[in-house]
Amino acid sequence: MKTLHRYILGELVSYLIISLLFLTFVLLLHRMFQFTDLVVNRGVPISIVAQFLFAALPVLLLVTLPMSTLIASIMVFSRLSSDSETLAMTASGMTFYSQLIPVGVVGIATALLSGFLMIFGLPWSQNTTSEVHEQMLHSRVASFDLREQVFHDSFDGIMFYVREIESSGKVMKGIMISDTREAGTSRVIFADRGMLIRSTTSPKVWLRLSKGTVHTVSESEKASNKKIGANDGSPLSINNYQIVRFENHDLNFDLTKSIGKTKALRRSLRSFPLHELKNKLKEHEPGTSRYNAALVELHKKFAAPITCLILAFLGAPLGVQNRRSGRHGGFALSLGVLILYYLLVTFTEGMAESGQISAAAAVWSPNVLLALLAAYMVRTASLRYTIDIWGLLLKPLSSLIRSKL
Repeated sequence: MKTLHRYILGELVSYLIISLLFLTFVLLLHRMFQFTDLVVNRGVPISIVAQFLFAALPVLLLVTLPMSTLIASIMVFSRLSSDSETLAMTASGMTFYSQLIPVGVVGIATALLSGFLMIFGLPWSQNTTSEVHEQMLHSRVASFDLREQVFHDSFDGIMFYVREIESSGKVMKGIMISDTREAGTSRVIFADRGMLIRSTTSPKVWLRLSKGTVHTVSESEKASNKKIGANDGSPLSINNYQIVRFENHDLNFDLTKSIGKTKALRRSLRSFPLHELKNKLKEHEPGTSRYNAALVELHKKFAAPITCLILAFLGAPLGVQNRRSGRHGGFALSLGVLILYYLLVTFTEGMAESGQISAAAAVWSPNVLLALLAAYMVRTASLRYTIDIWGLLLKPLSSLIRSKL
């Protein structure tokens, strides 16, 4: 009996690891384009991007771990059923409940891992991501440089052109800058000399210009000028074109906008530790949307790990469906169960945040329904060793059609 348990456990662990790696890789593909842009176009070192990628793993694992647990359980028992190995185990005296012992071991392990990630992994991911983001910005400041007779568009809405850079590399001559950051206004700056100043405490760069002019054109005034005057090629009015001469002028650039903020950098309630969530509950008045949202997240810290355990037991009877559905039917059914489950979770959480139902009912009711479904299917599989899920789902629909006819 122990040998069979080790055999099933080994199969479950193998499928779990494969599913976890595959699903995590699929989710990482969505971020690969962003990481490539940071390295190629933004000049961020690969080592910093790798740290940023590693810091995002806890968030990704919390998404893929429940899915991988369900898929591994389904695929293992589907293969055992199709190869008649479950029938041989039953004939040797090993009941279906005994075959679920390795499933329980894997379910408990994934639940503990999910709980660790929820309580400790998410806060660590948030803090590490913030630190890596600061390194990313400062490395961008350190690597920011201009070259002679080349147009530079490292910033949104700004383009540089430098005719000559002195041998010291600090002083630039013949500078032209196009600045369209302000909506409805375009500026062109000409300066004889300039010097780049980097901040050591913030991701900012100053360009100190001397002896130049700022040409400002207002697009709104140009539009009004076209309405007043005819399209006869007459010169623009003096009101929509201004020239300002300066001896010294500082141009400020924030490199945060040049790199951009990602979703992983947004600090949400989900990434708060338990003590901070409890403090959030004290800060807000009970019944408000923010109080309800914090209370929902506090319950999810404990409800999310239980989902992995329930899905592990749900996948075993799904895998031993009748032969008409086969492996593909069980896999498709698992996706359907996951979609319905997460739709239900989203719906109940929205109701809890609006105050229509309690946070405990919103978070735990989907798990209770999922556990009842898993218990029913396990019981049915132990008695009949086959579950006609598609027939079970289509039976109410066929009864409804017959009543209409």
